[in-house]
Amino acid sequence: MSVDVGITGAPGAGRTTVFRALLAHRAPARAGARAAGSAIGAIRVQDPRLEQLAGKFRPEKVTPIEIRLHDLCSSLERSFPTAEIEAMKRMQVLVLVLDGFADPSPETALQRFREILGELVLEDLAGVERRLERAVREPLEASERDALEAARETLEAERPVRSAELAPPARKALRSYALLTDRPLIAVLNTAEARASKPVPPELEHAATNCGIPVLSICAALEAEMADLDPQDQPALLAEYGIGAPAGGELTRAVLSINDIVPFFTVGEDECRAWGIPRGTRARSAAGRIHSDIERGFIRAEVIPFDDLLPLQGGLVEARKLGLLRLEGKDYQVQDGDVVHFRFNV
Repeated sequence: MSVDVGITGAPGAGRTTVFRALLAHRAPARAGARAAGSAIGAIRVQDPRLEQLAGKFRPEKVTPIEIRLHDLCSSLERSFPTAEIEAMKRMQVLVLVLDGFADPSPETALQRFREILGELVLEDLAGVERRLERAVREPLEASERDALEAARETLEAERPVRSAELAPPARKALRSYALLTDRPLIAVLNTAEARASKPVPPELEHAATNCGIPVLSICAALEAEMADLDPQDQPALLAEYGIGAPAGGELTRAVLSINDIVPFFTVGEDECRAWGIPRGTRARSAAGRIHSDIERGFIRAEVIPFDDLLPLQGGLVEARKLGLLRLEGKDYQVQDGDVVHFRFNV
């Protein structure tokens, strides 16, 4: 599973600089490509478990989960142009960039958060109201009407649709409308270098958390500068400003968490790889992440938790001998950190 993350926000907030900064862990072959009017890059999800498995199996190739970033900024106008709104609707996650460097006061950061969220809420509200008005001529199923009315009530309270307590059928009914605030949102406060190590202002964090939106604080100019350095020199620059690690890692963790995506691993001499799946995914569907043939011909999954495998000198062979490699059927729910070998026949 790959996740498409769109970077948007108010003009002058440093949206493109944030995009460049977050690609400190970029995939060089793909970063900077352009498609459908937006720049695209990929962040590798840093998972120490995958690195430890690679050290154990010494494969020819190590493949982490990747998250695709899209720089959606196409205008300097205060409101979002139609093209950018349509691009947002194709994203699975939206990152809302807030200017925290021109005026770093907590009140200003909070105001900018409310402004940008307010624009998205108004866009969704207009769409919901148009559909409810058309219901006079184009009747709605009762469940769909209820879902739209619940969404309207939430939006009128200036809250994102995702924060509404809706039953699964109502969520499903809203999916076809591609409401901007019905997808995960992450706020990024872009700060000045002098505030690079400062925490998110509590006023902003409280307001965002109350809407179900995590907030990250980064100094995009500093981290974009760091991205151009040799990797060996990057830690020293971050340490000089009191920053523990590049922001890309924090964003990837937030994206996986807010989408409830967990990794499982496949290992071997040719490749050690992390695969992202929604929590609760069953073994047969997880096999399909690797290849449709494996899903179609699924027989069973051999599973061992990462923590049980790591100490074994003989890897999967020793795990089999010790009876630690469990055999699981198609309905087994793959867990975070499982190392899995799929048996199949096609």
